[in-house]
Amino acid sequence: MEPDDQAESLAIIDIEAEPFEPIDNFEPESTEKWYSAVQIQGLLKLSKAGLQQSISKLVSIYGLDRETLRRGAARATQYSELALKACKLLNAGKLSELRKLVEAAPTATSSAPSGALTISEYTPALDRRFAELNQNATSTSASLNQNVMQLLAQIATENQAAGQRDADLDNAEINAAQNRGAARALAVFQAEQKAQAEVLAQLRAMKLGAES
Repeated sequence: MEPDDQAESLAIIDIEAEPFEPIDNFEPESTEKWYSAVQIQGLLKLSKAGLQQSISKLVSIYGLDRETLRRGAARATQYSELALKACKLLNAGKLSELRKLVEAAPTATSSAPSGALTISEYTPALDRRFAELNQNATSTSASLNQNVMQLLAQIATENQAAGQRDADLDNAEINAAQNRGAARALAVFQAEQKAQAEVLAQLRAMKLGAES
């Protein structure tokens, strides 16, 4: 073998013997569907403000990573399938299903902002809030019921007083009518008595004239 041929063969052998290094960081392309702002607003039947409010709740209260919910900026903003599902459950009030979805979703890569609740802290905090709201509602309901009962009692008292006034007025009108009737009857009686007296006087006069 010629020297040049031997060098070429060695070069080929060296290249073929180079060890293969697998790419550990290789990730398959995500198949998750993304929606434009117009599309997701139409699917959720939300205004732009309503959509932003829902996304803010999912991030600040439920601890979802904003990057898993939306990407891009301005008119190029897109929303993920996770954002669609989470917003649907949030707006439908299906909080237990939403918590399950949140627990299965990718966690935020950055630390939670100061004052934000994590998922483990969220459930008891929400339960306490529900208990407080329920207690406040019960107290408010009891207070309203008491106020309503007092108002009904006051109305009943006023109605009773009004009824008594009406009865007194009716009695007064009856008495006045009776008095008017009595006055008319007295006048008639007096007129009749006067007429009888006049007749008697005429009869006496006629008798005296006949005797004379």
